[in-house]
Amino acid sequence: MNSWKRALLYVGRRKKKSLLLFLVMWISLLSVMTAVGIRKTSQAVTAGLKEKLSGYFTVIPNLEVDGAARNLNDGLCKEIVQTENMLTYNGNDVFYMSLPDVTLTPGRFTAAGEEEGAHAACFLAATRSEYQEQFYLDNLNLVKGEHLQEDDVGQALISTALARDNGLEIGDTFQSMVTENYRGTNEAALGNVYTYQVKGIFQVKEESEPDAERAEFDFPENYIFIDIQTDRKIVSDLRGGEFDWYRNGVNFYIRDSARFEETLEETAEMFHFDTDGYEIEQNNGKYQSSAGPLERVGFLTGIFIVVMIVLGIVILYLILFLWMRDRKHEMGVYLAAGIGKKEIFGQLILESLLLYAVSAIAAGLCTGALSGVVGRMMAAGMTELAGYSGEAGYMLATAAAGFVVVLAAVGMSFLSVVRMTPKAILSSN
Repeated sequence: MNSWKRALLYVGRRKKKSLLLFLVMWISLLSVMTAVGIRKTSQAVTAGLKEKLSGYFTVIPNLEVDGAARNLNDGLCKEIVQTENMLTYNGNDVFYMSLPDVTLTPGRFTAAGEEEGAHAACFLAATRSEYQEQFYLDNLNLVKGEHLQEDDVGQALISTALARDNGLEIGDTFQSMVTENYRGTNEAALGNVYTYQVKGIFQVKEESEPDAERAEFDFPENYIFIDIQTDRKIVSDLRGGEFDWYRNGVNFYIRDSARFEETLEETAEMFHFDTDGYEIEQNNGKYQSSAGPLERVGFLTGIFIVVMIVLGIVILYLILFLWMRDRKHEMGVYLAAGIGKKEIFGQLILESLLLYAVSAIAAGLCTGALSGVVGRMMAAGMTELAGYSGEAGYMLATAAAGFVVVLAAVGMSFLSVVRMTPKAILSSN
């Protein structure tokens, strides 16, 4: 009878012991595979967070230092973004202008009966409004339409309150006018009218109530976000000269927020932002508050994996050692019958392989469902876990490593018997 037949016969005959060994293998594999799956999931989520919740720093020019603001233009910003670990940038500008035909959330000027002030809104220009601080920090959320992009012209984002009070929808237009109190330094711009098309509508996180002590342009509901091209045209008119820089600062977003401090220092030194001409504000809290718990999960699952591997080795060895002790006489009979030690060892390996293969398949099926559910729970509310599918690769690697452990355990337990002679084995208790 060959080794395969003897292995199958033994597994079939010793059902209780085979079931016990199967359960030990299955539980050990399931624990390790699930822990590895959760660890990989947390690493994937953390990697996604590094971009989706990118930290950023804002470079603000000192307007009293000659040339500082003019230097902060698109040419320089694009050069900075090309450096290592930079994701993108958003330039900012702010001005105030009257909207004669638009009803705003009322405030101080409405209460005082000042018509011009009651229609004055705050215009905020953005290179990419998705990365404008108010939106990025979730103070405002775009609920309709699309965000502003660098090449947009004549586009605007307005609040749900402003859209509701004025019957505006996506694609509709509205106008602003240069009035006496908001004409800038160029008298020739007085009376200029500018038209904007509604590209998106945003919701204010905490909607304001009418306040007679607060100016209309200070209400977030009265904020109007416009594209940077339109802003430059308007501000050039108000100043009476060409304007193409970011006087209100630029937000630079970092690709890998784990290297935030390092990237900030390198950028500041390389582009001379560490001078009196600029102030740098930094914000990496959004990434840190979300990535920290996931990194701790990765650390804890790493410890759990090591503990389960050690326990698995110890438990498997003890079970196989006790199993082998019960089979001493069987081994002695095989040796006395002329069956070689290699064949006997091969039979033991085949027995373990049969049980291990079934337990690995069962553990893999359970892990695919379990770690996926846990992974989605971990990712909920933070980021989508793109491309997670249970990853057969790591399951196979875990199964292969587990079989090496089984092989070692069988080998060590077999050595305790094989060193004895057939006569000594058969005469032992």
